[in-house]
Amino acid sequence: MIGRARTIPGLRLVAYRPSMLQQVLNVWNAALGERFPLSRELFLQNGVRDPHVDPKACWLAKVPGRPDAVGLCLAKIVREPLGADGWLPQQGWVSLLAVHPTYQRRGIGAALLARAEQYLGAQRRDMITLGGDPNHFLPGVPADEGALAFFRTAGYVFVGDAYDLRRTVSRPAAMVDDRALYAESGVAIRPLDPEDKAHLLTFLDEVFPGRWRYTVGRFLCEGGSIGDIMGVVRTKQVVGFAQLFHPGSPRIGPSLNWTWDTGRRAGGIGPIGLDPSFRGRGLGLMLLRHAVRHLAQIGVEEVVVDWTSLIDFYGRLGFSLWRHYRQGEKRM
Repeated sequence: MIGRARTIPGLRLVAYRPSMLQQVLNVWNAALGERFPLSRELFLQNGVRDPHVDPKACWLAKVPGRPDAVGLCLAKIVREPLGADGWLPQQGWVSLLAVHPTYQRRGIGAALLARAEQYLGAQRRDMITLGGDPNHFLPGVPADEGALAFFRTAGYVFVGDAYDLRRTVSRPAAMVDDRALYAESGVAIRPLDPEDKAHLLTFLDEVFPGRWRYTVGRFLCEGGSIGDIMGVVRTKQVVGFAQLFHPGSPRIGPSLNWTWDTGRRAGGIGPIGLDPSFRGRGLGLMLLRHAVRHLAQIGVEEVVVDWTSLIDFYGRLGFSLWRHYRQGEKRM
């Protein structure tokens, strides 16, 4: 628990209500909207309507003399099993935390974080992670020295880095002649069909049975098109996949969380993975190339890969660094 901070007299932390939606957007976008513009649709999807959100675990900060909120915080715990990862009973997350610029450095952020820690402690969560929650907004803390210093002061340790990458697509991505590699590996790379669904889920159960299996399965159950999964297929067996998001997707993929006002039609790739026995053959880069080309063919102008550390791998196909995050945690 963080220590007591000197706060504005009369500061109140109130539970979120639907009528406060615009206040949430106003606070976040005043603080971080230039780099991370929060849309109404994204907050509703990953916040209010996310099955992992307890309505009692979102707070807004209010101060005397100002009708609108000046800060917000959202905490999460697992509230349905994440595939083979299960319930993660020790894990909690601080998903969002922001304070209006006019009211920063006045103890409001510390008070909101303390409230989230109290809530997660009451749920017997002894590990708190900053971002990276199920249906996350951010994979970690944006690598801003002020934000990092705030969380370090509160006792958080930063244990890793994550990056968002992007590239523009002015025309369909160039394809090299992969016929020899196809013949050697005995595979096809193509958008999956409805009859591939059972094979895809079997593959995920065997190779990526945790969160990736959970998120892809939920996407399909919510009406997502299996044609938005690029598959590596050997006979009828799925041995690799890349999930794609685009403006027509039924939900905002994490790669597209912050692209709605960029002025370009954005698409996203991820997660992406191969069966271990098919790695080391060049199939990963081929799968990525097909995914970019497919998005270009449906009108996407910019492609984003979120939450990765594989900068060199994606850089081979023209992706460059867009955003940097630090991954922080605290054991209670």
